[in-house]
Amino acid sequence: MCGALADSGVMTMRILIISLVLLISGCAVYKPVPTGLANIGKDIDLPGMTREEIYVKSREWIERHLYSKGQIIEVADKNAGLIVANGFIGYPTTGKLEEMDKVQYTISFTMQADIRDQKVAILFRDLMIDVPKSYFRHHRIPAWMFDEYYGGYSVPVTEKGDYEAARRGLLEIVGRLEAYLKRNPGAVSSPRPAGVPPLSGRRA
Repeated sequence: MCGALADSGVMTMRILIISLVLLISGCAVYKPVPTGLANIGKDIDLPGMTREEIYVKSREWIERHLYSKGQIIEVADKNAGLIVANGFIGYPTTGKLEEMDKVQYTISFTMQADIRDQKVAILFRDLMIDVPKSYFRHHRIPAWMFDEYYGGYSVPVTEKGDYEAARRGLLEIVGRLEAYLKRNPGAVSSPRPAGVPPLSGRRA
């Protein structure tokens, strides 16, 4: 009898602790993305390169190095100097706690390249946080109370922390594209090896 009461007391305490943690998490201060910062972009100056050369090499890099859940290239207009592509990156975390919290999270985006002679303007828009589907179960708490499926959906990037994470990862993409464009003009990169994960911009 005493053992049963003790187990009941422990279970009650754990439920209270979990409830408190959930309450504190729900009370975290929400910081929205500042007005005018919904998109992320950067210009790349490429002295001496023609629009055609920049277009060919940019399209080649995008097709070889972006991951997408659907079609990568959405628009490819050589005459207009325009490339629109779809992609995603692993959520760029900062520190172990965030890495645990955001495991398997990804950020989807639309990447637009406006190409001119000696320059390409890169813009990322339609930023979405992809929440992975998971199953939560606590073995010491009755299943009807806490067993549930979670995730399996995408939401727009509206929180400042998510925006800053997306910015870190997406500017890394721009940096890699810029390095490729400036290296060996006219050269063709080798295909991405099978099994190589998408660009993540992850920081430990």
